Amino acid sequence: MPTWYQEYEQYSSRHPEMNPGAFPDHVVAQIRAAFDAAGLETWAMDSYNNVSAGDEALRATAVESMRKSIAAAPGFGCDTIVTEAGRRGVGGFDRCVQSFREFMPAAEAAGITVCVEPSYAQTVPNSWTMRGLIEEVCSPNLKVLLDPANILCYDSTSRPFDVLGSDIVLAHAKDCVVDEKGMPSFPSAGEGEVDWHLFMERLMALGDVPLIIEYAKEETIGGVIDFLRDVAADVEGN
Repeated sequence: MPTWYQEYEQYSSRHPEMNPGAFPDHVVAQIRAAFDAAGLETWAMDSYNNVSAGDEALRATAVESMRKSIAAAPGFGCDTIVTEAGRRGVGGFDRCVQSFREFMPAAEAAGITVCVEPSYAQTVPNSWTMRGLIEEVCSPNLKVLLDPANILCYDSTSRPFDVLGSDIVLAHAKDCVVDEKGMPSFPSAGEGEVDWHLFMERLMALGDVPLIIEYAKEETIGGVIDFLRDVAADVEGN
């Protein structure tokens, strides 16, 4: 559930001081009604914040944004928040750990799971660094959203499952092409270098982990769904 809506631009989480907690009650109700009317269940929402910011004021703003998002999540019908680890920089990992230690007690008290999405350009760019964050923060509510495309320039398709295992509770489906300089680009699932058969095999072995499709357009989403269903059927057939 992305916290950005074309008709509510003034409440967009793209603004550095905005978060889902800023949505008035009537807007929250309208958003939930729109999802219900479309037959769409809500269980997770995003709140991407630069929690490893080198500027202490910006880091504090990001931490407060996470706290407000945690408090707001039940109103949207969500028990999970997805975020990033913040942009990379000297000392960024330590600042990231500090930030999570500051807001995860609120998540635990509210029964909210916070998932980090590792990404090549972030403070947590691969599965081993994500394992380090989990061990440093020591919160049972800190989990992982695995997007294999985001970390393919560092991790093989299988390594995140070996390193993170059952801490993976959500997943994204888009693809990745890594160029000769090691830089990624992101087409739709099935159009890049992710080993989807292996990914689906390992993901399905974890149990009921929701797979959220990204980077597909209205005219291509049907083909992406068919591709992923075919892969899943092939895995089940084996």
